[in-house]
Amino acid sequence: MAKSSGLGNLFYIAGADLSGDIGALDTISSPRSSVEITGINSSSIERVYTHGSGQIDFSCFFNDAATQAHLTLRDLQALATTHVIYAVGSTRGNTAALFTAKQTNYDWSNGADASLMGKVSCLGDSNVPMEWGVMLTAAKETLSSAASLASYDQGAATAHGAAVILQIFSIGSGAPTIKIEDSANNSDWADLVSFAAVSDGAEPITERVVVAVGAVRRYLRVTGTGTFANAVIAVAIRIGSAVDSEPYA
Repeated sequence: MAKSSGLGNLFYIAGADLSGDIGALDTISSPRSSVEITGINSSSIERVYTHGSGQIDFSCFFNDAATQAHLTLRDLQALATTHVIYAVGSTRGNTAALFTAKQTNYDWSNGADASLMGKVSCLGDSNVPMEWGVMLTAAKETLSSAASLASYDQGAATAHGAAVILQIFSIGSGAPTIKIEDSANNSDWADLVSFAAVSDGAEPITERVVVAVGAVRRYLRVTGTGTFANAVIAVAIRIGSAVDSEPYA
């Protein structure tokens, strides 16, 4: 990819597509604490990294339709720990932020111009910092039945595990199990990770899974198994690297 604008970006939280209700993403940050370890023989400050975190702040419009901003965001306690996917565009392989977070507020202002705007902040939770990866789906995609989506080529195999976030927005019927498969040749596939099966009526739902193996082969794809119809999903993955402070595997 090359330089791009913020046009056509997408925002999914708690199994809801709020892309049309978000007026601005005010903050997307991945802060890292540090402590000084300056010795008496040093002429300048020395630091080492400690805790990682993340933060997403956004401004939203009031929309009380089903699965939209108000009904999704109003009950902070009900959300508990939730998952966010911010996709930079709607193409498979585009950059995405994967965020495990707690929503910490739900604040509104009614301006003199009759505008009604909400401010929401989400902070990192569950010992998981902000993660930057790529989309394995092209925005939201619909699996009409058991099948595989098109594959993503990460360019080479990697050796440090991965983390994956799945959001299921709706299911027409049945109970799909969503899997991530990998392949060395884009032809012979094996399961890399499976998410929990989800029945129609239980959605929306989100889940984050860490790949419990070191090696991740070059090609990746999303597959739905089981008997179901019309599962609308989004999946993003972050591949681990050798410089991670806590490698996935």
